[in-house]
Amino acid sequence: MKEKRRAEYSHIDRSNEIKKLNRVVGQVEGIRKMLDEQRKLEDVLTQCKAVHSALRSVEARIFKGYLEVALDDIVRLDKKKSRAEKAAEMEELFKQAS
Repeated sequence: MKEKRRAEYSHIDRSNEIKKLNRVVGQVEGIRKMLDEQRKLEDVLTQCKAVHSALRSVEARIFKGYLEVALDDIVRLDKKKSRAEKAAEMEELFKQAS
């Protein structure tokens, strides 16, 4: 059986992110209800933008936590090649997050 790897950001308190994600779930349910009720498009789009914004916020916080750990790791690495590999890994994650 494959062992689960702990997330690089596991040291940060994720309770705020979980609260935000629970709020997003509620917002998505609200959007579905608004569509069922045929509410004004402007209202639906406003809620969609709020969901996007909340997800970007969670994504940024998680990425920041990872970045802090990765930078600490880079400082502790002895070999230049290892530092370059870790920096390349961070760069790729940054591209994915953008």
